[in-house]
Amino acid sequence: MKRFFVETFGCTANTSATELMNYLLKECGYEEILNLQNADFVLINTCIVKAPTENKVKDQLIKIYKKKPLIVAGCLPQVLDEWCTKNIPEAALIGVDHFGDICLAAKSVLANEPFESLSRDKNFCLEAQRSRDRRLTGIIEISKGCTGQCAYCIVKIAKGLLISKSKEQIIKEAQLAISEGCKELWLTAQDTASYGVDINSSLPEIVDEITTLEGDFIVRIGMMNADYALPIIEKLKSLLLNPKVYAFLHIPLQSGSDQVLIKMKRKYTISEFRKLISEFRNSVNLTLSTDIITGFPGETEEDFIQTVKLLDEIQFDIVNISKYGDRKGTVASKSKDKLPTEVVKERSRKLTIQVSKMTLERNKKWVGWKGSALALRRDRDPNQTLLRNKSYKLIAINDSTLE
Repeated sequence: MKRFFVETFGCTANTSATELMNYLLKECGYEEILNLQNADFVLINTCIVKAPTENKVKDQLIKIYKKKPLIVAGCLPQVLDEWCTKNIPEAALIGVDHFGDICLAAKSVLANEPFESLSRDKNFCLEAQRSRDRRLTGIIEISKGCTGQCAYCIVKIAKGLLISKSKEQIIKEAQLAISEGCKELWLTAQDTASYGVDINSSLPEIVDEITTLEGDFIVRIGMMNADYALPIIEKLKSLLLNPKVYAFLHIPLQSGSDQVLIKMKRKYTISEFRKLISEFRNSVNLTLSTDIITGFPGETEEDFIQTVKLLDEIQFDIVNISKYGDRKGTVASKSKDKLPTEVVKERSRKLTIQVSKMTLERNKKWVGWKGSALALRRDRDPNQTLLRNKSYKLIAINDSTLE
């Protein structure tokens, strides 16, 4: 029996794709092992959303390629196939629309034969089974691609236009996950709020259907953009009050300046973003996550100050800060208004300090809280268990307190 080692980089959707490929490989008679050195071939599911991640992935691929037959899946071969041909010419390549071809890729790479599956395909792999990364968490990709044209985003280039998965397939995957004991269902996409606009459906509709399924579980809705969240805000507020849905949202802000949002080609204003958050905060005890890109081409000192002030005003619970970096083929990469590296680094440093203080103060408000929470997994400490409450707050408890 041939054995394989797998490593995943990037987003939750990538994890879902790896779970699918892992399952299919096992069904084809291959065995997963955790030691790369003893593997007969290696599968790397890649991410290139940020330059540091891309460089890390490339280094890993070149290192492994010298030692083992290699399958490269995901965004990197989809966008950078020429790099793959030059640097890892005998690796098998699987694009973002062809994860179901993994067994063909394995057969080819073990026979030292070329394999490439990078064409665009609107269809999803119909296999519902997964080899889950976390036993209690079922990840369901509800759509791929998006309708946006953000000036900085390479993911759109990799994944293309929005294609929503059918409601029937989503429900099938949800039912299977629940039957296998999953207590969380993570709905993931580039923009969950845009789900269904291409198939006459919607995110509230599919979440409503999922929550009516029998079983003891809770749904986490993944990242959504403000422009698609606004039209369905009333239905979203209702969903977040449902005991089977985490009171958690991830809505990228990216900048606190309308001028920068225009340059980024984001489809909302700061006023609209404020309204959205205010509506949610007034209806539910929400954990709110966001993303900020600092140092975007043309960002002035005043633009940066507006971002600082808006963060102070809204008081997010989680903030992911990224320093702007060029991504191949994007509009922003061709800009002549790029900022000096030292300016971008300094603004990132200031935001990091601000966010650390802000999130600490937000979390202090939960000191003394009592209530029910879902036990999900062990921490690195074998005597500690990690849980999530309804507001998706992470709780660590010593097992002795459960006795």
